[in-house]
Amino acid sequence: MPSQDSIRNRVNRTPVFRREGDYWTIAYDAAVVRLKDAKGLRYLELLLRHPGRSFHVAELIGMAAGADERRTAAEDGSAKAVERARKAVTNRIRQTLMRVAGVHETLGFHLRNAVHTGTRCSYTPERPTRWSA
Repeated sequence: MPSQDSIRNRVNRTPVFRREGDYWTIAYDAAVVRLKDAKGLRYLELLLRHPGRSFHVAELIGMAAGADERRTAAEDGSAKAVERARKAVTNRIRQTLMRVAGVHETLGFHLRNAVHTGTRCSYTPERPTRWSA
């Protein structure tokens, strides 16, 4: 039977990516940080929830925006609109990864290696990582 310390240690090491109002609580490798909400964190959360899945930037924008916000021009599919969306999503995610690395170096390194951006974005970690909400 596992000891209380080993159970606590496992719980403390469970990766967490959870929005709590205007802030996100992020736990990784037994360290916890809180960051103010931003679009890049919403995009990142979608990627982390679906490891290995490739999202088109229009899909990411639409899912992160929620039902009450309007459709994006990229959903119409014009090359110009898709390119603008690709640049916007890529920049937001990169800025977010820099913010994360600034407060949690280990997580920043993990995400820089596992998050891929472009017209399609994905989270493909080297080893399986399950994030808790």
